[in-house]
Amino acid sequence: MSKEAEIRKKAIKELQTDGWITWFAPKVKFRQTDVFGIIDLLALKGKYKKNIQLTTLPNISARRKKITNFLEQNKVEMTVEIWAWNHSKKKFKKEKICAISTS
Repeated sequence: MSKEAEIRKKAIKELQTDGWITWFAPKVKFRQTDVFGIIDLLALKGKYKKNIQLTTLPNISARRKKITNFLEQNKVEMTVEIWAWNHSKKKFKKEKICAISTS
């Protein structure tokens, strides 16, 4: 199992334990499978929705920049959560990226 698949499995387990339903695009070789290039996992619970980008701790900065750039360039207002797996602490470091309209 790839590192990405392991992290996704841990995230889905945590979300489902908290009552969320989840969806992710199946992997296809040589194709982009994350939504808009910034969302790996969608989660729904009642009227709430989470857009989640999964990564590892060393990649948080790159993911933050990628998400922020996408939201600003496309003038999209939404929240994307970065869930970075901390292998030593055996838990996710979570961060929310929110784009604010500048118009």
